[in-house]
Amino acid sequence: MRLKYGPIETVAQRSIDGRLLIDQGIVDPDFMPTVIGSFVEESPFLSLLDAKGYKTKGLNYMSNPLLDGGRYKTVSSYHVQYRIEQNDMRKEHFRSNVAGVCFVDAANPTKPGLGKQPFYIYLDSNWIGGKDIILLADGKTQLYVDNERGGEAQPGGVYRFRVKVQGNRLDEYVDTDLMVDGAECQLVQTMHEQDFSTFGNERYTFGGFGDAYLTLQRLKYSYSGTAAAMDKNRKVTGRFVKGGDGNEAFLPQAHEQMLKWAARFLDFQMLEGKSTVSPDTKKVVMTDEANKEILSGNGVMYSGDGPIEYPQANGWTPKFIENLLSDMSEYITADENGSREAVMLLPQRSFIDLNLTLASMGVTQDSNIEGVGDEKFINHTYSGFKMAGIKFYAVEYKKLSQRPGMQLKDGTMSNEHDGIIVPLGMTQAGQRGIEMVQLRPMVQGTVAGIDKGGNVSSSVDGSSEHILLQNGIISQNQIFKIYKPIKGNTL
Repeated sequence: MRLKYGPIETVAQRSIDGRLLIDQGIVDPDFMPTVIGSFVEESPFLSLLDAKGYKTKGLNYMSNPLLDGGRYKTVSSYHVQYRIEQNDMRKEHFRSNVAGVCFVDAANPTKPGLGKQPFYIYLDSNWIGGKDIILLADGKTQLYVDNERGGEAQPGGVYRFRVKVQGNRLDEYVDTDLMVDGAECQLVQTMHEQDFSTFGNERYTFGGFGDAYLTLQRLKYSYSGTAAAMDKNRKVTGRFVKGGDGNEAFLPQAHEQMLKWAARFLDFQMLEGKSTVSPDTKKVVMTDEANKEILSGNGVMYSGDGPIEYPQANGWTPKFIENLLSDMSEYITADENGSREAVMLLPQRSFIDLNLTLASMGVTQDSNIEGVGDEKFINHTYSGFKMAGIKFYAVEYKKLSQRPGMQLKDGTMSNEHDGIIVPLGMTQAGQRGIEMVQLRPMVQGTVAGIDKGGNVSSSVDGSSEHILLQNGIISQNQIFKIYKPIKGNTL
């Protein structure tokens, strides 16, 4: 309970709802995220996050980092902003100008910068200033901004820089492949005249806020008064689940089925849900037939810039593991305990293929025999692997195998090869990279009909059981997707 001091406020012509109670300070909804942990097979991703404690604590409708020092600011009952600590080791990117080019060197179009002649490049910000040195993506080519202006704003949100190739050789020039749209570069130093230099560049990092929107899901099952009486008296035959006495009532199983669907839906939402809120206008773009707004938040797959995709043409092989590890390494940071970890959610075929590949690499050649005599088994089941200081948890996500897919030329289905890899570490700024968010707990309730007797909600001879879930997830880690190419590979 929170007491609100100040003038007495009145409310008229409005029903009592959760927002009203919050606005009037009657309720302090300090809720922990709820995870349906009894259905691990239905929600392996959430079960893992829950087991590792990756969920917010102390979050409520009054949270404000400016007041309580936390990370979260509650904007509304379904919108949470999270504080992003700025990483000052920025990477800038080449961008195409209005003419569709990322650099211009009229004198040397195929060998830009030859002979220490100035030319122009186009980047996505003005973080780099005059007389700064820019390192390109090959790790050795450097460019010098030869004026005091730095980046000049151009149409389309790009900045033009006048540069020269840094170094002491006149035959040096820039490989044009390093200056394509999206190519990375970075400020690495400044370089001013030795005597009577006149200026220096200023740079400040303040961080900012990201937006997480909660998704509301609702499920129910209903029954007539007669059906409930028959079930209670066990007059119904052909029940699909047998209890300890071999004769389980139906309605408890209907409730269990509802919870299973809730776990399955929640796991999908947290992993692959798509937001219906425009990142530019912050307005909901989805409505139903009655023109009511339908708000939803992103899962980890579609947070930020989305997943980096890796085609897996030949399945799991030692070479693929090597390349994947090399490419992912920079994105997998340490967690609070100093461990670098990622979870791999794999459909059954991909999971089995990974196990066979690890077995072929001889990773358990000295300890993979279980039992004695005629009861010996070769155990080639792996819950993951650890290489180069990074631990990968391999989780068999059976629901991926049951998704819609397209038949490939090798007779398998495309969805049997789709996998999702989620790094679990901290961000480069030292924050937890993934956290589940919830402002209200999971709610279960009965809409009672006359069949219940006593205080009822309806005169109908029947009742229904409902469940409400409102959850979101904050993800600042880079997600990866592995897949078998479809284009040109289907029957």
